[in-house]
Amino acid sequence: MESTSPQTNTAQDEAHQIAARIEEIPSAEAAAILANLSHELAALVCEYLDPNTAGKILSQMDVQLAAAIISDMEPPEASVVLSAMNPDDRVDILGHVTSPLHDQLVSEMTAKDAADVLHLEQYPPDTAGGIMTTEVTALGENLTVEQAIAELRRLNEELEQMFYVYVVDVRRHLIGVLSMRDLIFARPDTVLSRIMRPNVFSVPATMDQEQVARVMRDTGYLAVPVVDDHHRLVGLITLDDAVEVIEEEATEDVQKMFGAGAEERLNSPWQYSFRKRVWWLEVNLATAFLAGSVVGYFQDTLSRLAILGVYMPIVAGMGGNASAQAMSVSIRGLAVGKVNRRMLWEVIYRELLVGLLTGIAIGLTTAIVAVLWQHSPMLGLVVGLALVINHILACTSGAAIPFIMKKLGYDPAQSATIFATTVTDVAGFFALFALASLFMRYLLN
Repeated sequence: MESTSPQTNTAQDEAHQIAARIEEIPSAEAAAILANLSHELAALVCEYLDPNTAGKILSQMDVQLAAAIISDMEPPEASVVLSAMNPDDRVDILGHVTSPLHDQLVSEMTAKDAADVLHLEQYPPDTAGGIMTTEVTALGENLTVEQAIAELRRLNEELEQMFYVYVVDVRRHLIGVLSMRDLIFARPDTVLSRIMRPNVFSVPATMDQEQVARVMRDTGYLAVPVVDDHHRLVGLITLDDAVEVIEEEATEDVQKMFGAGAEERLNSPWQYSFRKRVWWLEVNLATAFLAGSVVGYFQDTLSRLAILGVYMPIVAGMGGNASAQAMSVSIRGLAVGKVNRRMLWEVIYRELLVGLLTGIAIGLTTAIVAVLWQHSPMLGLVVGLALVINHILACTSGAAIPFIMKKLGYDPAQSATIFATTVTDVAGFFALFALASLFMRYLLN
């Protein structure tokens, strides 16, 4: 007879207590509690929970963390929990487990759930098909109003929510959408094809998820139907899905701007983080040497005017900040589809004016400080002019570089920061030292 270790009993007791505590609280709060547990303990908790509850909680968690918890569960229990989730959430998690476990979990599911998984997995994860759910309310065009109402009552018990009711033909082509008002007031024997509203808005399954999110934001729809290449209804994207895409893309853009991997998370393995970051750090190092070479070129000027070393980080730093401000506007415009290449010259002209004015303001302030601190009007003039020049270049390059990177096929969020920083450092140092060399005899007096 096998014995159970005291440690195992302790873990099971703790998991049981946690499960009892989070069973009735909101899913988001329960997800936060599970996120702070070890994967093994969280897996035990999920096994004690009702599968529907566990599925809702895991759906609220980071997909990589949810996949790690699923991987530590017993496959039969894990499969039941996955089956309780929305199809799109289920596929997201399955995409982050090992291939053998994926196949085992799918094999444990019902034929319908397994078919849904295989159907959704045929679409790339960053497309409309990759984020849609197959739980969409669709009725045949030849149903009568009486039959449709009876079917909707039945579907209401199966589906978590019902946004719109679509009408399809015998080959499941999307041909219309129903108004609940028209459905209620129509005669019971009227067929749906006579009361439906044709020309329903839809998106193709191949559309990029960012474009889908923008479309939903602009149209204000709570959900949009997804169709395949033959205009057959294949799924539904809800507003929640669109919001998740926007949040995900915003997070990725922020991480890419600083050279981190788009998929990197707090719980990512260190090896993964290293691989994602080191390449861009190497590129950044190369550009830093370029800025250093400018300083080396003016080494004699720096040795004769050591005070310039005080103003080097000021000139470069203020230029970097100005560049980041302009760059963030351009990247956001590209991300939300509000800016195109035709607007590039308008954007650069606007940023040139902004750079000139902010450069004058910051340069004048710094010049006054230099005069009061070092009692040198000429030093104030040199530093002030260097800041004006650097601000102009910083704002124009910060606005233009994201467009250039996108044109070259690179992600602007990930690559623009490094090159924009190089421009501001090189331009700032060069302007400062070149002006100092030009006015050297006045500065040494």
